[in-house]
Amino acid sequence: MITHLLFLLISASLDPATTGNGDVPWPVKLGAKALHRSNQIPMIDQVVLVPDADTWLDEMAYWSPAGQWPVLIEDDHFAPMFIRGFQPSKVYRRVAVEKPSMGIMERCQLILKRAWGAKPDETLQTAMARIGIKPMGLVLTSETSDAWPAALALAVGRGQELKLLDGSFGGAGTILSASKSALLTEQIRKRCEETGLAWDRLGDDLDAITICRNLPSRARMDLPIDARVQAAGKGGNDEPLAITDLLGRSADGQRYAMVGWINGDGIESTYIAMCSLFLKQDSAWLCNGYPNEGQWGRYGFEEATKTLDNAGFNCTVTNDASIRTLRSLSSGGISEDLILINSKGNRDFFDLGNSRGTTNDVPILDSPAALQMIHSWSLQDPSNNQTVGGRWLEHGVYAYIGSSHEPMLGAFVPPAELTRRLTMLVPFLVAGRWWDDQGPFSKTWRINTLGDPLMTIGPPELNKRVRLNPVDGEGASKRSVDLKVAAEQAMRQMTQSPDAQELTRALGALDLLGQDELARQLWTFGQQNDITSQASAAIMLGPLFRLQDTKEFIRTWPLAGSSNQIDRDMLWQLLGPRLADSSADDVLLLLESEVKGKLPSSYIEVLAPQLAKRFGTARVMSLIKTAEGRVRSGQERKRLEKLYRQFSTGR
Repeated sequence: MITHLLFLLISASLDPATTGNGDVPWPVKLGAKALHRSNQIPMIDQVVLVPDADTWLDEMAYWSPAGQWPVLIEDDHFAPMFIRGFQPSKVYRRVAVEKPSMGIMERCQLILKRAWGAKPDETLQTAMARIGIKPMGLVLTSETSDAWPAALALAVGRGQELKLLDGSFGGAGTILSASKSALLTEQIRKRCEETGLAWDRLGDDLDAITICRNLPSRARMDLPIDARVQAAGKGGNDEPLAITDLLGRSADGQRYAMVGWINGDGIESTYIAMCSLFLKQDSAWLCNGYPNEGQWGRYGFEEATKTLDNAGFNCTVTNDASIRTLRSLSSGGISEDLILINSKGNRDFFDLGNSRGTTNDVPILDSPAALQMIHSWSLQDPSNNQTVGGRWLEHGVYAYIGSSHEPMLGAFVPPAELTRRLTMLVPFLVAGRWWDDQGPFSKTWRINTLGDPLMTIGPPELNKRVRLNPVDGEGASKRSVDLKVAAEQAMRQMTQSPDAQELTRALGALDLLGQDELARQLWTFGQQNDITSQASAAIMLGPLFRLQDTKEFIRTWPLAGSSNQIDRDMLWQLLGPRLADSSADDVLLLLESEVKGKLPSSYIEVLAPQLAKRFGTARVMSLIKTAEGRVRSGQERKRLEKLYRQFSTGR
C-alpha cells in the first residue's frame, strides 16, 4: 500500500501541470518516470517475427504512442524464449522486404521522430515538447555494431535521444587502455552535450545512458586518487575497472548518469531490448550459497524475500544451496523472472556452499530473466560462453548485475537493500549500484551493469500497461502470416500426406508458439509415419527438455546430432540429476560420449560414480585422462587431477 501511494504521488508530480517534486529521490523519480511513460503507451498483444534487420526496421516504423508490440528477428532460441515469457495472443511472421537505399542511422532517426509525432522538419524534442515531455535518456550505438537494433528499440520505446558512438575500442574480452578510456569518456560527454538537455548531474533531464555496441567489459583509466576505490593486492590500482562504472562520470569521478550496456548480435540485442520493454516480472528465485554468519550473513535472503512477497512476487528460496541442489532444480529449466544468486568463485567456476560448479552448471532458462549474481569475475568476458556470465547471457538473461574483476563483497548491494529499492521503483540496474556518497564502493570500481538502465522490476500491480487485442485484417495481420494458422495448416496437410519437411516446419512453429505438449504429440506422429529427420529432431530437444521427458529426449538426441552448447547443457541438466535413480547402460554410454568442451570436470563429477559402479573405476580413470588431453586451463587440469586421485585411491 505504501509503495502504491508513493507511485501515485510521483505520477502526479510528473504531470506537467504540477510542480514540487524536488523531494523525490532521483533514483525513484527515474524509475517512476520510466514506468509512467511505459504505462501511457498501449501494448498490442502480439509478437511479430521478421527474417532480417531490414524487415525489422520496416516493422518498427509502425510503432507510435497509440501502440507498440514486440518485434524480434526470428531464431530458434531467443525468439521462442521471449514468446514463452510474453504469452501473446497472436504471433505473426513476415517475409523479407527489399533492401532500401537509405542508410541505417538515417532510417533509425526517421523512425524515432515519426514514432513520437514529429513533423518532417521537426526534432524529436520539439515533437515531445508538444505533449509536455522530454527525452528521458540517451542511447548510443554504431552502424558497424550488430547491436544497433536494440538502440533504436529502446530509443523509440522509452522516448530517448539516439546518437552515434563510433570508434574502435576492442571486444568484450579485452581491456581498454587508459588513453582510449579517456577518449571514450570524453566522446560520451560530448554526445550528452549535443542533446541540449541538462545532463551533468544526477537528478536532471538525462540520468540514463544505454550503450548498444561492442566494448571491452574492463578498462583502465588515470583517475584522481579519491575518484576510485583504492585496491589492495599485487596489481593494486593498475587492475582494471568495470566499463559501465567508469562511464557516466565527470572528470572528478562524480556520476552524472547511470550506464547500461548491450552487446551481442542483432538477434540477441533485439531480444534484450524487447524483454526490457514488454515483459512484466512477478516471480523471483533467490539462491543462497553463503553461510548465515559474519559478512556473508548480511547477504542472506530473509528480508529480501519478505520485501518481494509483500510487493506481490511469487518467490522460490533456496537456502544452504549446493551444486547438487542447483543441478536438481535446473532439470527442466528455471522459469522465474528475477534471479538473485550468491556464490564465490572465478570467471569459469562458482561455489555454492562447499561445492563447486563450472559454467556447465549455469541453469537453462525456460523464459527470460534478470539476474544479480554476487560473485567475483562473472562478467569478465560476457561475450564468452565459457565464462559464468557469458553462459547466463547465452541462456537468456537480459539484464545482469555482476562483477568484471575481484570486487570484494561490500561492492555488491545486499539483497535486502536491492529489493527494497526495486519495490520503490528504482530501475533494476540502478538499484544494483551504490550511489554517490554511499560509502567507498560508490566510487569507480568493478561492478558491471548489462541491459536497459531504465527497466524497472517493481510491484507487479504497478505495471498497468494496457494490453490490447490485435484486430484481424488490420495492422500486422495485413503484412504477416499468423503463425498459429500456418502451423494448423501444416498439421492438416500432414494428416493427408505425411512429409518430413512439413513436419519440421510445423514443429518449428509449435516451438515458437510455446506449444511443447502439442509438439511432442506431433513428434510421435512423425515417428509413427517415419518422417522424422535431423532438423525436426533438433527442434524437439527444447520441448522434450521442458517437459522433462527423459526417455524421449534420450531417443531423440542421436538423431538431432547436436553440437551446440545449449543443447549439451539441456542434456546434462536433464539426465545428470537422475543418474542415481536410473543408471541404464544407454544413458551412461550416451553421457560418456558427451564429456566434451573446455570444462569437462563437471560432467565427469556427475557421471563418474555411476559409471564406476557399472563399468569399474578404470573406465572412469581412462575418461579423465582422455579429457585431460583436451584441456588447456590450469584450474580445470587441477580439478581433473583431483577427480583422478579420488577414483584411483578410492577416496
